[in-house]
Amino acid sequence: MAKDIKILLVDDHELVRRGLRRMLELEEDIEVVGDAADAEEAYSQVEMLTPDIVVMDIKMPGVNGVEATRVVKERNPACKVIMLTLYEEYLAESMEAGADGYLLKDAKCTELTQAIRQVYQSRQPLEESGGLIEEVDLIIPPPADTTQV
Repeated sequence: MAKDIKILLVDDHELVRRGLRRMLELEEDIEVVGDAADAEEAYSQVEMLTPDIVVMDIKMPGVNGVEATRVVKERNPACKVIMLTLYEEYLAESMEAGADGYLLKDAKCTELTQAIRQVYQSRQPLEESGGLIEEVDLIIPPPADTTQV
């Protein structure tokens, strides 16, 4: 079966990148095409490898993941970004930067693969229930054009 979804992993911890790669390589429809340890490396990898989705850490040396997301989305609007982080408090800032999803690192492996597939298919997997965002590990904003009638 062909690998449909091309992923770039961006995290300053090599152990995290290797673990994510090994987990995602078990999926029939997901291919990890590369990884990067910082924002500058991520920019060149996105340009060279044209991934469908970047899985981006927030806390990295130099340029943080939120600003890196902003740059990736400006340079490559078709590329989607899922923030994978320990920090809940960067949700709004990440979404404003153009992130297509937000997942906490304590999520289950199946939640990450589900998020990847749903972002790839441009679907919103979870509805906000009563505005209690802190109870939701994965947030995918609705497409921007849903506000127009």
